[in-house]
Amino acid sequence: MVNLQIIHNMPHLLLFICIIFLTLFGCKQQPAAEQSEPAAPAISTNAGQDEAATGAEAEAAPETVRNTDAAFDLMNTESLGSLKLGLTQKEVLAQLGKPDAKSKAIIWEADGLTHQEWNYKTKGIVLDMSGQSENDFTLGSITITPPCTLKTKVGIGIGSPLTEVTNAYKSYIDPELSDTAYVVAGSVYGGVVFTFGNQKVSSVFIGAAAE
Repeated sequence: MVNLQIIHNMPHLLLFICIIFLTLFGCKQQPAAEQSEPAAPAISTNAGQDEAATGAEAEAAPETVRNTDAAFDLMNTESLGSLKLGLTQKEVLAQLGKPDAKSKAIIWEADGLTHQEWNYKTKGIVLDMSGQSENDFTLGSITITPPCTLKTKVGIGIGSPLTEVTNAYKSYIDPELSDTAYVVAGSVYGGVVFTFGNQKVSSVFIGAAAE
């Protein structure tokens, strides 16, 4: 026989069960919500690191610019005796006279200028003269070898020891391109390159060794 009291109380019992179910369900969901919140700061942290890295790169950039400027400054201010880059052909002829030999004038694709090599064999001097035409040549690079006796502004010339060169140009030397055979002061894109034999200077080049 069906208990009428149970049937009478059934709606209240179902309501009570629903309340318990909702309470338990809510308790289980709460930790998940709490666990998901800490994920947001991770983005901010990474963003901060990215900004710091960007800032570091921005601070490092001027260093490259300063080195490049120093290289070209050395190339344009250094000299061998009274020979320096930028002299006109008239000034070169006044100092050295006519060269023993001249190469054929050719246009270089790298800069679009006409170039001609002037070779002073008896003096151990080779010059690259360049310009829009042969009529407006200026001195573009200088190479000296024995028996040349010209010296740089700090007194380096053919026969100078490696140690003297490294001490004289230590603030300009590119360590990645220099060893006991070559010392690059400035850069190959503009500077002074010393070549050595038995740790003594065998040639000096002023100019741009690479375009």
